[in-house]
Amino acid sequence: MSRLRRWFVADKFFFVTCNVLPTRTVFTEPEFVILAKVFDRVRERRGFLLTGYAFMPDHWHGILFPAPGDSLPRLMGALKIASNRDINRSRHARGEFWQLRYFDHAIRTVKEYQDTLRYIHFNPVTKGLVRRPDDWAWSSFHSYGGPGPIRLRVDLVDLPFDETTRL
Repeated sequence: MSRLRRWFVADKFFFVTCNVLPTRTVFTEPEFVILAKVFDRVRERRGFLLTGYAFMPDHWHGILFPAPGDSLPRLMGALKIASNRDINRSRHARGEFWQLRYFDHAIRTVKEYQDTLRYIHFNPVTKGLVRRPDDWAWSSFHSYGGPGPIRLRVDLVDLPFDETTRL
């Protein structure tokens, strides 16, 4: 089996997608609450920024900025371990919940950041779960002025006006 090698890049926003194992059942509403609490707990301990997210039935998307001195692989390990434990506890289950690997991409420009955030917010619409992004409660769309509940606090960042600016 090949081992995926990850660059330990610092000071970057990362678009991350983390998938539930196909052998596990999808998230329920109470498990979205558990996942949000895990994000808050890990964020308090590790100090990373979460600037956008969408929790979906079988995966989640996020824009993360690891704290200085931390790395994305260590941060993702902390999120996956804590959520695996808490979700398994709520299900009275054992074993892995998340797929071993996750997708990540370093965001390079303001335009790419904005496009990624738009993709995240429209993912529930694209997947046919809702008709409009503001109909999906488990997204940072509401933190950016959309109507509805804010379920998980996000870190709003000031980006340069020029879309070609490198991040």
